[in-house]
Amino acid sequence: MIIEEWMIKSVSEVNSYVKRMISQDENLKYLLIKGEISNFKQGAGGHLYFSLKDERSLISVVMFKEYAKTLTFTPKDGDEVVMLATLDVYEARGTYQLYAKSMDLKGIGAKMVELEELKKKLAAEGLFSKPKRSITRYPKAIGIITALNSAAIKDLLINIKRRFPVVDTYIFPSSVQGENAPKELVKAFMKSQEYDLDTLIIGRGGGASEDLSAFNDEALVRAVYTSKMPVIAAVGHEIDYTLLDYVADVRVSTPTAAAEKATPDRKEIEQDLDEYLQEMKEGIKDQLGTMKEDLKDLEEELNDALANKINQLKLIIKGKKEQLLALNPKGILSRGYSITLNKDGKPISSKDDVNSGDIIKTIVSDGEIKSRVEDE
Repeated sequence: MIIEEWMIKSVSEVNSYVKRMISQDENLKYLLIKGEISNFKQGAGGHLYFSLKDERSLISVVMFKEYAKTLTFTPKDGDEVVMLATLDVYEARGTYQLYAKSMDLKGIGAKMVELEELKKKLAAEGLFSKPKRSITRYPKAIGIITALNSAAIKDLLINIKRRFPVVDTYIFPSSVQGENAPKELVKAFMKSQEYDLDTLIIGRGGGASEDLSAFNDEALVRAVYTSKMPVIAAVGHEIDYTLLDYVADVRVSTPTAAAEKATPDRKEIEQDLDEYLQEMKEGIKDQLGTMKEDLKDLEEELNDALANKINQLKLIIKGKKEQLLALNPKGILSRGYSITLNKDGKPISSKDDVNSGDIIKTIVSDGEIKSRVEDE
């Protein structure tokens, strides 16, 4: 067998290939896995390192500090837990391990399994795949569903008014945790649909995972799916996702972020106005330039039309003048003709217009001639 140089792989290439294959497997991105904790250690940086085992196998687990600080219990060897994790390869050592995102004791973990099943069910029905709507840039009215007298409502109102004080805000109060919270949230949502809102914010301040359970309610998710206006979900913090987050049009981690997403910043408005004003000035300038050019063209056309009209009138006047000259008696006299008037000063056109002895007057071009009528 002949071995070519290109056929030989390095250790790094093999580990990198394995990591890439595992990373591309969708079935390994989000695993719900149960087992018993063993070899538990907490690192100096706050990260957790342990193994998860059952009766036949075990696997290494890492839980980084940002996720570890959300735990509601202190892990120890022997704990039966259910965790949400991603499987990946640690290339430097060529080992694969779980990277835990959340973890609960087994009894609590059962709720996680139930929640994951509900998530799959709703996703299969298409509730999470509806096209996301954009948030109105300059809203007239914003609705808020959260608890009254909470830090969340104060935060939302302060930041909305600070950023965009002209907007109207409507509050639809509801408890956000506890046994009655899901029904109250649905009731508040249905009430909000009776108003002409541009944006609806649903949320609360941060809390432990179990405190956010009301926002995983199936009835609430189905109701929000039918919302007439875009919905911003502001539940929990960055690492906590609820089913409401998946059905909402936008998901943010804090009430402050929701206020910022729902409103334009005053500075942005001023900048937009400056840009619009500049565009208007340039547009008016262009229009004035075009109007000036059109005015010049019209002036030239008017002058040409006026000159043509004057020439036409001159020709008409000349023709009329010639006609008048032709009809002028003096013009006739200048050509050798004369006019004879009887004693009454009327032109003589017949011999019957005079009598013997009448003094008549003959008008020629250079004067008058008087004469007396004699019998033949």
